[in-house]
Amino acid sequence: MNRREFVKKGMVGLAAAAAAHRRQPAARAGDSAAPTKPDKTGTEPRISGSFFDLIHVNWFDAAYWTDTCLHWGEASWRALIRDMHGIGIDTVICVSTAFWGRPLFPGYEKTVGLPIKFGCEDPLGACVDEADRLGMKVFLGAGVRGRVSQVRDYTRMQPPWPDVWFRWNTALAEALVDRFGKRKCFAGLYIPYEIDFNHEVHQIELYEKLIKKHFRPALGDVKLLASPGSLGTHPKIDELPKQVERTGINILAPQDYGGRAWKIDDAMRLVRANARALKQVGKSLREAGVTVWSNCELFNLKGDPSGRGACVPGPIERIVQQIEMQAPLVDKLICYQYQGIMNRRTDLVNIGHPSTDKLYRDYVAYLKKRFPGRFKI
Repeated sequence: MNRREFVKKGMVGLAAAAAAHRRQPAARAGDSAAPTKPDKTGTEPRISGSFFDLIHVNWFDAAYWTDTCLHWGEASWRALIRDMHGIGIDTVICVSTAFWGRPLFPGYEKTVGLPIKFGCEDPLGACVDEADRLGMKVFLGAGVRGRVSQVRDYTRMQPPWPDVWFRWNTALAEALVDRFGKRKCFAGLYIPYEIDFNHEVHQIELYEKLIKKHFRPALGDVKLLASPGSLGTHPKIDELPKQVERTGINILAPQDYGGRAWKIDDAMRLVRANARALKQVGKSLREAGVTVWSNCELFNLKGDPSGRGACVPGPIERIVQQIEMQAPLVDKLICYQYQGIMNRRTDLVNIGHPSTDKLYRDYVAYLKKRFPGRFKI
């Protein structure tokens, strides 16, 4: 289940999920330790990549930042990228460059449509430019909720799929590559639709058609990143490498589901399930040519009167466990996300729940202790 569906079920579903996990047998002694490091794999125990968004797809998730960011000037967007770079984040992923069929950047009105207006003329261009200046890498989301009005049941993306959905998303991807593809920072495209490999075969077919029939002929060998739901619930995890290879995805960064339960023990059971799956199929994925990352969820979900949930900072105690458990298993640890959840609050980056700044300070303290002298923060 992806984050979009999870939040939609509300906080009642969250409590039920947590209760279900509490009914599971207690973990064995040593079960909370990091899984054994496979040969020739692993990364440093720190977050080196983060998502960010220009407009968040879910106004409930992002209640503590997206309204403010919409009115930001260019200086604030550049400051956001600089601040991420300052704590060792070298890769940023823009979740989406379009919203409800409208692009979030100017210049391609004839092929993609009229752009949404922000507080500055071109926030995406400012972010890419700042990342380029700092020597970072950038992935750009190729159109979450693009042409959604023409897709029956966007959440599950069940067929039939209208051809215009593929054509428009391909035009958007072509525009991104045309404008940013020659920048040194450009690393590839991120596909924002959060496929679940574990239940819906038609979602695999959707990816296969989008990538192999539309993206590859138009874009060539541009790297494609996806961040599916946790692998921990996959009923036949050994089949995953062939499923991913079938889609044509280059980089797989499953969500670890660390943000799906308030109690640390409950959350870590979910993270541990994802880690076990990564350990089991990581080698096979790499042999199939797929780079393996993991997406650490930094948030908790705080309920609101409507029954929905807003992302607020999770506890550093849990996040450190997430990092240390998964780092030995993957090539890179990314997170959801610095912006609005773990950012340093300043006059320029004035977003996030009041505890956002505390999580930033806690994480900086972890970096300084774990990597003495490395980060000048």
